[in-house]
Amino acid sequence: MKKVILGFLVALSLFVMPGVKADEDLPVITDHEKVTVYLFRSSSCGHCHDFLEYFAQNYYKYQDYFEIVSFEVSDGENYELMSAVKERMGADVDGRIPYIVIGNSFDQLGFDTDGQEIIDEALAAYQDESYQDYVGSIIEEEGYEPSDETLEEAAESLGINVVGLNGEDPEAGLSDGAIVAIIFGILILGFGGLVLYSRKK
Repeated sequence: MKKVILGFLVALSLFVMPGVKADEDLPVITDHEKVTVYLFRSSSCGHCHDFLEYFAQNYYKYQDYFEIVSFEVSDGENYELMSAVKERMGADVDGRIPYIVIGNSFDQLGFDTDGQEIIDEALAAYQDESYQDYVGSIIEEEGYEPSDETLEEAAESLGINVVGLNGEDPEAGLSDGAIVAIIFGILILGFGGLVLYSRKK
């Protein structure tokens, strides 16, 4: 009977333990200012929609490191700002979007289905003491007054729900502490059961 109870406890712990998730290797959160990821987009652009959909599901992991600011380029001032940024970054000054800018050293035209390159660049910029908000500087120097949106506002304008902005991991099951408490409780109950069983014999 002891073997049966022990086997049950081992099987139960194996069932519960997959809920413990390994943390992603992220930088230490410091007093460094958040990095800004700028997205120049249009509501009719499929790849812009892909960007917003991807980050709507994944941004909660990175919200301590960077923020996403969106500019809808159907607004004339936003379009002019995008053209000025493209010119300064050495990109073709045209209307193609999505156009993504981080700091003064990363810009990208287009978006596939994976934002990992953008995430990596934003995390690297967060750790870079010489990070400069290039788009912010252009807005200030040139006197632009663009209409910007947060990730949540831009996503919701397209019917996309942004998850986890309250700081909770929407994919998380039980917390590590709860799992440890459950396993500890099961072990205590199992030990108590063994004691009672041995006394009956």
